[in-house]
Amino acid sequence: MFTLPLLALVLAADPPAFIVHTGQFEKNSSGLSGDASFLLFTSAAAFDKVFGTVPPVGVRKPNPMNAGTFDKNAVAAVIRRGKAVVTYTEVSVKVDGDTATVKYSTEAGTPGTATFASPLVVSFPKGSVTKVVFVENGKEVGVGK
Repeated sequence: MFTLPLLALVLAADPPAFIVHTGQFEKNSSGLSGDASFLLFTSAAAFDKVFGTVPPVGVRKPNPMNAGTFDKNAVAAVIRRGKAVVTYTEVSVKVDGDTATVKYSTEAGTPGTATFASPLVVSFPKGSVTKVVFVENGKEVGVGK
């Protein structure tokens, strides 16, 4: 008799769906600089000013953004820049009203002499989202609007 209400409660508690997109790189012409950028996109035109798509190499199958993604989704992106490639793991997205929170862990590779821009790109249902809070390794590190 209580199965249906309990099921509805469980379904209501599920976080919104999100997709981690791979295969993007920061364009040299993006105009962004510094150790990190925290971004929120609601249009393909704005996204395309910052990011390009990496062509598939070998057996690696990227999951790049496409223009249709923005029909119902917003896109949050963080770009870490430095002398090592940054790997993102344990990614989650939670939407509460007009704010999305993107949590993730990072690990930097071995530093070298080149400079790298390592992006994390995540899409999620946009609803009424107007800002995104980025939480890296348990600490709030930036806000995108």
